[in-house]
Amino acid sequence: MIWDLFFPGRRSALAKHLYRWLMAVLLVAGSTAQAAHLVGGELTYTCSGNNVYQIKLVVYRDCNSTGAQLDQTASIGIYDGLSGQLLYNLQVNKGPTYPLPANTGNPCLQAPPNICTEYANYVTVQSLPARASGYVISYQRCCRNATITNLNNPDDWGMTITTRIPPNDTCNSSPQWDSTPPIVLCSQEFLNIPVTCTDPDGDSLYYELCSLYHGGGKGQGGGFNTPQPNPPAPPPYTTIPYKAPNTTVNPIPGNPPLAMNPATGHLQGKITVTGQYVMAMCVEEWRNGVLLNTIRRDYQFNVTTCQAAIWADIISEVDDPTQLCIGTTVPFQEDSYNATFFHWDFGDPNSTTDTSNLPNPVFTFNDTGVYLVTLIANPGWPCADTDQVEFHIYPPINAGINWVGGVCADEQNFQFSPSGFWYPDATIEWTFGSPGDANVHTFSGEIPPPVTFVQPGAYPVQLYIKSKACEETVIDTIRVYQRPRIDATFAGIVGCEPYTHQFDPLSSASTPLYYLWDFGDGDTSHQAMPSHTYTNAGLYDVKLWMWTDEGCIDTIFVSYPDAVLVNPRPSSTFTVSPPVTSIYTPVVTVDASGFLFNEQYFFDMGDSTLYTQTAFFAHQYQDTGNFEVKRIAVNQYGCWDTLGIWVRINPVLNIWTPSAFTPNGDGQNDSFRPFVTGFNEYRLVITNRWGQVVFESSDAHEEWNGQILNTGAESPQDVYAWHLFIVDFGDSPVEYTGTVLLYR
Repeated sequence: MIWDLFFPGRRSALAKHLYRWLMAVLLVAGSTAQAAHLVGGELTYTCSGNNVYQIKLVVYRDCNSTGAQLDQTASIGIYDGLSGQLLYNLQVNKGPTYPLPANTGNPCLQAPPNICTEYANYVTVQSLPARASGYVISYQRCCRNATITNLNNPDDWGMTITTRIPPNDTCNSSPQWDSTPPIVLCSQEFLNIPVTCTDPDGDSLYYELCSLYHGGGKGQGGGFNTPQPNPPAPPPYTTIPYKAPNTTVNPIPGNPPLAMNPATGHLQGKITVTGQYVMAMCVEEWRNGVLLNTIRRDYQFNVTTCQAAIWADIISEVDDPTQLCIGTTVPFQEDSYNATFFHWDFGDPNSTTDTSNLPNPVFTFNDTGVYLVTLIANPGWPCADTDQVEFHIYPPINAGINWVGGVCADEQNFQFSPSGFWYPDATIEWTFGSPGDANVHTFSGEIPPPVTFVQPGAYPVQLYIKSKACEETVIDTIRVYQRPRIDATFAGIVGCEPYTHQFDPLSSASTPLYYLWDFGDGDTSHQAMPSHTYTNAGLYDVKLWMWTDEGCIDTIFVSYPDAVLVNPRPSSTFTVSPPVTSIYTPVVTVDASGFLFNEQYFFDMGDSTLYTQTAFFAHQYQDTGNFEVKRIAVNQYGCWDTLGIWVRINPVLNIWTPSAFTPNGDGQNDSFRPFVTGFNEYRLVITNRWGQVVFESSDAHEEWNGQILNTGAESPQDVYAWHLFIVDFGDSPVEYTGTVLLYR
């Protein structure tokens, strides 16, 4: 390749720019001269129904030309298919102008930079009723490029584009071109260019090279011999002879000659001579063995010597590919020239997935070693190019900090050392806390001198290691502690069962302390200041273990024999009989005689009456109510105990009812109710002589005012029956009845 002739070995940025400049010069020097005027056209139609046709004209032009421009209005003639009579002369406005890319159809080959073709569409709609002789549709324009190679006096020849609507057509659509062929063909290259159509009606298509039609001229004053005939001339049309040895079926010299596959519509062959060539490609439309129509494309090709200007170039977003650490993810970018397709191989011998076809892939190097990363631009093409870069991957450091030394403030002299993997030329840096925290603040090298921190506390120790491409920073915290101590003693702790005591060791330290208490009764605790309850009387030893979390001291064990004395409490068991009685028999008996008492005690009967050192006695209550009988005792150890039993004295059920009342509002005997004592539940119902309820209440204090249910009409003077339902304190139901006179 030309690259290797000028720049052997790896390519520098300057070399790439020089090469691109050189290729541009070569391409310009090898291209054809500037063209002028028309370079082709085509005419198709589509039936939308009801004999309405959309007619589309495409005109191609050399956009480098300063000559004839694309007409703002195109004259399209429609003629009788048999007589040639002009039926319609359509004036169709030009649509937008589009550029036609000057590609070669081969991603390896670059077209000359000065070839430029543009085209415009002229689209109109016309109603064309079915005609026995059909229609001929034509467009004419002059003139062709003077630089055309395969015509004599090419700028004297114009162009006729024509097609037909078949006789008695109801709604046929012509074949439609699928794409536009490249305007540049490369000489000495085997060609296989699709020039295909799709038929909307599904008709059979036959492809062939056909004759060029002349149209228009250089005349003046109007008529068919002017550059833009309006209307165009009627059929038949004059064919244009090719310059020998070129012919209609062999319009461009080649070996093998350029030909059109009749079935596929592909142009195939190898052109051997550069130049500008014009040719016509026709597509016949057949249905049931009948030729319906032929469309043609008049087209100019620029045949040139194409240059294979392609190279591969790798860009990786790393400072130095020879200095990378394992696990590094590298974004790759292709900086290739004139390449379309790419293949990357990242050089991992242990992987089958270390390839990519993306232009800009990403790859992670998960193992150490030397990787040869390869980029192939346009793989599989004759002009493919390759670029390779080595990537050196180093193992990780996995750094750590090792240290020995005492953690107590009075026994430090820490000795630090690094752990991990590094090469002999590695950079190792230490930092010990902040300035002033220790006798050494920073140190460069593997083993720093002994380090002592000036006072207890927590200090960050930082280690930084850089080895080849890998670097790592680790931080550890060193804690220096004061020695802990215990100031508490435990003796002479006395209480009564159950006895609760909170223990405080009065300990201190600069580090968290851990505790284990043994209370002597089988229970333990890890709390610093536990609260413990002794449920049984006795004498108990207390033991305490205490230690730190960093080993500043060994475990401290302290034992306190007979530290806690728990004395028994007196027994206050007794009985009261009966627990429930009435005010008629308000006497209860207290009995505690079944016990031997070695204690002082008294009874509180709940009514301000006290009995001292009396084990059996009777007590009479003077009133109804609930009374708590308490026995309060203290033994020889000064331990107290209290037991309470509730006694209830119920009132006696009594009832008194008036025999009459006068609800006249004078404030005397205006209402009626029974007067009842000694009950739990109450319900009063009053009825008239016909049994109708005139009053009802469950409230013993509510009175009947002589009105119906106390809110309605006044009850007449009469004798009324009352019914009283009572539940006494013994839960016994009692019913009372009587009468009352309502007097007005």
